[in-house]
Amino acid sequence: MAESGTEAVEIHPVTFPPQVLARISPELSLQRHLSLGIRPSLKGFEEFRDVNIDANSLSRYGKDLLLGGDTSNTVLGSNILKSGKTFVITTITGGIIEETLPVETQDPGELELEELTQRRDNLAKFAPVYPLVEVQRGRVGAPTDEEMTLSQKLHDYVLHSGLIPRSSLRVNCGVRTTEKSGESKVMYPDEVDEMSTKAHSRPQRKWSYVLYARIVVFSRTGPVFDVCWNSLIYALQNTRLPRAFIDERATDLKMTVRTRGRSASIRETYEILCDHQRSFPLNILQKNVGYASSFGVIDLNDDMALDLEDENMDKDRKPILLADLDTEAEESCVNSTVSIIISPQGQLKNVDIQGGDAKVTPDIVRRALELAKARSKDLSSKG
Repeated sequence: MAESGTEAVEIHPVTFPPQVLARISPELSLQRHLSLGIRPSLKGFEEFRDVNIDANSLSRYGKDLLLGGDTSNTVLGSNILKSGKTFVITTITGGIIEETLPVETQDPGELELEELTQRRDNLAKFAPVYPLVEVQRGRVGAPTDEEMTLSQKLHDYVLHSGLIPRSSLRVNCGVRTTEKSGESKVMYPDEVDEMSTKAHSRPQRKWSYVLYARIVVFSRTGPVFDVCWNSLIYALQNTRLPRAFIDERATDLKMTVRTRGRSASIRETYEILCDHQRSFPLNILQKNVGYASSFGVIDLNDDMALDLEDENMDKDRKPILLADLDTEAEESCVNSTVSIIISPQGQLKNVDIQGGDAKVTPDIVRRALELAKARSKDLSSKG
């Protein structure tokens, strides 16, 4: 009974819906879900999100390979990947750069260096891709640290995995000739006999294709490296490169270059043209193709878990392996992570383990490898 002059105050417990609790205290929300044997996304501990892909629908070669598709479209390969609520759009574009050494000459010093540094030069046999990752958050401005780190990782992993032989990016330049009738014809070295090739002078230059990738992530709900990598792999596998040629009138074209007004030298100059109608698939070493899977490791906290009276509950809990981290709670609260790139045949390409508040045991690593291999087989069948 309240004293005179005072008012009685009733105290009610404050309750929050699961969505609000996940915002206020994501760690508490995650721990309570895990104590029930499920995750905030209602998936199992070792369950992955469903993946759907749309291959090459944005490329100029996606619909009509014979006619070259839309000539105003500069996309050489594309992929749209949807994983849960997150979807990624990857487009491959390209350019042509000139090499410093002529086609028919060899530098003895370079050959000697290759023999002395064979291991390092083995890496030089493969070509990278130059990616640009954009995670859409409803804002504009400079790229974030995460986007720059992801772009660099994708570049390095493509190069070190040996996906693209550098020889597959060399431009086998053709020559466009004009007949007396006025009809133009392009002759490529690999499509004509030796006598015809000698009949038309070939430029003593060497060119190579260079590939760029733009990867845009929408509706992000967790770590995005694995979805970006897998979308990039799908896009590279359906990329086609246009055939390139020069005009026969340009094979002997020279220009005068003056150096400080004292001397002059003669330099050959060429304008590389791309064939709108002819292309060839990018040569990817299929044995080096691997797909990425991400995992998290977390310990159950008894202070945050629900008070469940279960006699069969294991009091000596082991760390929990969570496959395919999803939701903001898992991304922010799981500090121990394992990222694996593995081929469908089980050839390991890359393992990245980051320790945190949970111990990553050998048993957890072995289980993660088993799940990643099965996941890689499933993803390869979708391509």
